[in-house]
Amino acid sequence: MQEIDLTTEAGLAEAASQCLSKDLQSDKRRTWILNLAETFQWVQSSSEAERSSRDFQQRLWEENHVAAAGQGKIPLDKALDDDGFRSWLAQQSMRPLPSPEGDRAQFLSEFYEQLIERLQPFCNRRPHLKIFRVLAALYPGALTTVSDKRALRTLHSAMGGPRGGKPVRRHVWILERLESVLGPPGGDHSSIAERVALPWVLYATFARDADEDDTTTPTDEPGELKLVPMPATRRRRGLTGMRGGLASILSALDFVQDGVTRDELQDFLRSQYPESKKSTLGVYVNVLQSEFAVIRRDGDRYVLTERGASVLESQDPDDLSDWLLTHILGVDHVFVLLRDSGKMPSAELREQLQQVNPGWTTGFAPSAILTWLRSFGVIQSGDDGYTLTETGAEWAARIHWTPEALPREEKLDDPGVDPSEPDEPGVHLPGLESIVASVSKAGHFNASLVARLHAGLWANSRRHFAVLTGLSGSGKTLLARAYAKALSQSPEDHRLLTLPVQPGWYDPGALLGYVNPLRGESYVSTPFVEFLLRATREPRQPHVVVLDEMNLSHPEQYMAPLLSAMETGGRIELHTEGDHFDGVPSGVPYPPNLVLIGTVNMDETTHGLSDKVLDRAFVLEFWNIDLSHYPRWGTHGLASEEESRVRLVLEELISALEPARLHFGWRTVDDVLDFLAATKAHGGTLPFDQALDGVIGAKVAPKLRGDDSPRIREAMDACHDVLKRHGLQDSAARVDELRRDLESTGSARFWR
Repeated sequence: MQEIDLTTEAGLAEAASQCLSKDLQSDKRRTWILNLAETFQWVQSSSEAERSSRDFQQRLWEENHVAAAGQGKIPLDKALDDDGFRSWLAQQSMRPLPSPEGDRAQFLSEFYEQLIERLQPFCNRRPHLKIFRVLAALYPGALTTVSDKRALRTLHSAMGGPRGGKPVRRHVWILERLESVLGPPGGDHSSIAERVALPWVLYATFARDADEDDTTTPTDEPGELKLVPMPATRRRRGLTGMRGGLASILSALDFVQDGVTRDELQDFLRSQYPESKKSTLGVYVNVLQSEFAVIRRDGDRYVLTERGASVLESQDPDDLSDWLLTHILGVDHVFVLLRDSGKMPSAELREQLQQVNPGWTTGFAPSAILTWLRSFGVIQSGDDGYTLTETGAEWAARIHWTPEALPREEKLDDPGVDPSEPDEPGVHLPGLESIVASVSKAGHFNASLVARLHAGLWANSRRHFAVLTGLSGSGKTLLARAYAKALSQSPEDHRLLTLPVQPGWYDPGALLGYVNPLRGESYVSTPFVEFLLRATREPRQPHVVVLDEMNLSHPEQYMAPLLSAMETGGRIELHTEGDHFDGVPSGVPYPPNLVLIGTVNMDETTHGLSDKVLDRAFVLEFWNIDLSHYPRWGTHGLASEEESRVRLVLEELISALEPARLHFGWRTVDDVLDFLAATKAHGGTLPFDQALDGVIGAKVAPKLRGDDSPRIREAMDACHDVLKRHGLQDSAARVDELRRDLESTGSARFWR
């Protein structure tokens, strides 16, 4: 079906024309419209006395044709058995709908709220869907047949509806918009039925955005949505605990509804959880975004998803049911187990749930799922075990499939990837061509370099560890981060963690956290631990950690548990305080989807790498700098002759210094050109020759150092010759001092 813009009059008219054509009018759809017209005729011809009868209201609430009979699971028998409720509804329904010039939305909204209030004593939940169906039947042409609130919101947005507003007003707005484009419907019930049925066809045909996160699909029954379960291998691996349950979600959604930055959201969460660490607050953001799909990134801000807006509007976890049942591993198992058994002892339910994922080696993940479901009021526990609540039984009734478990071969400590067989079960990797194309956009990295890094990382089935070493400023960190983003193929960075290594990392606690010695009931977690746990929950997705300047401390010390588990495939031990402590498991199997990329600079401030590290890592060196590959020539606003001179000076300096490995990288090239551009932008007070001399002395000369040797002497001499030849007198004089130091003391240092 072609893409049509429903926000324009021409687009909406074309979409409506296609929906009303014979090609889209199936036999079931035509029958639906006939039955709907009969329903309108039946209601309109009934008296108040007839409307107050039990039989009439049974048909009105449970068997009308506005939407398929399978829609709406909340039982209303107690209300329909009550004479007072039936009499009130019959009397209220005889009130005429305001004329088109009146406020129909206000009239229907008030009726809707009155129904909610009247039904409250008879059922503990709001039967939104059934109320919409009843109002649509009582007032033909006033409401659409899109009874699902999220589908209604989607259509309303696709047609260009105003932001916000209640569902009743969305119904009215959609029909008014159609009338403005198509004209009013005919006065007969068939024409009215066709008009109010049209929005559903528009939604199912043009507005519905079917992607991998979609949870429902229209069925053959017009107006009905059916859950679409995602395969177990693509589901999210359980749920993370979050204090406060549903109340915490609603509070966060209320804060996010107008859009907030990540820092603002974390500040809000910190006000709700003042004792929580920053890393824990980051996990809570991920819970809202990835596990419940109620918020999403829009540029640099978080906004509500359609699901999040529905939950905030209804305050009802039922609006999460479609996502939880179809996208979260294990949730559908809980409902089917309790639906089929009626009741299950707690230990047995946890044991059964743990079998769903071979990677759940403890009861932590199953317990978190059950805790969330209890907070949503869909399961309940007693002395003799777990049972479904009335709401839980409604959720269970929507499951029409047999829940899947992960196959045994997807255990987290099994080999996870074979580069020659990228489509086999295991870590999902994009093709090398796609990775190269993505990385090349980030900088000056040729295909051969990216291919070597990729092959080195994935040659072993579990040990995905690379060390990038070489010239400072040559793009090692940029390459590592660009490669990570190319693997995830997502604008989100939640599968990339960049850690600047600190000189004081003397033990594994810097990465893996530790039990707080001053507060024995708490665990000092780290961003790496939270990232590690996230990686175990998504074993098919690569998760990349960049250890920037990893040799500022001794990697064999702070990485010791990782290096051991990486080699053996065993567990990464986190603590010895029981299976779980302060929300942290005692350990996790080494994830085969974990990628470690360390960057290394070798100078007097860093440490060498031990064989324990080198034996496990693929080492890639960065020494060759080819200025012809520099991507930003011509972008700094310099005159062509000025830029040509700078380029020649830099090329000759690199050639002079490279034999002694004293040359410089892309960062220095950037800094030189940026400095010259800045002096020009400031009015040219500093002449170009002086500016070039000054920036070379500031950015190149300080890197010159070393002990006396023929190679160092030759590099110093060649550098001095380049500077003299290009008239950079101050820089040449400084290098001449270093040459004299080399001769008189046996070593040269810019800083002395």
